[in-house]
Amino acid sequence: MISAGRWLPWMALVLAAAVAMVPGDRLAQWIPEVLTKPGRDEVMHAAGFFILTLCFRGWRGWSAPPMRWIPGAMVILMLFALVHEGLQGWIPGRVLSSGDLVADGSGIVVAVAFCFLLHSPDKV
Repeated sequence: MISAGRWLPWMALVLAAAVAMVPGDRLAQWIPEVLTKPGRDEVMHAAGFFILTLCFRGWRGWSAPPMRWIPGAMVILMLFALVHEGLQGWIPGRVLSSGDLVADGSGIVVAVAFCFLLHSPDKV
């Protein structure tokens, strides 16, 4: 049987892709008003990609050192971020934003740093 760590990142990406396809006016109905204020969109993007990056933690096995899973996860997530942001220009009520792309990358980088901080140095 396949462990949860192997399928978790892919399920998280599917869920993120589904949410990304929701028109902006409908998405605004689902999200609390406090999160829709200016500047909070980037925080949501960074937090989302932070969580997506952490979902990749078990991709190569929960005890795998960071260098075994982080490079592949970063490539996959940055490609996903590029496609995700590129498609937003085609979805009603959503806009293509370089700020969102920077926030996506920031979330990934912070999660990677977090994973290295949690990992004991003798297992790198």
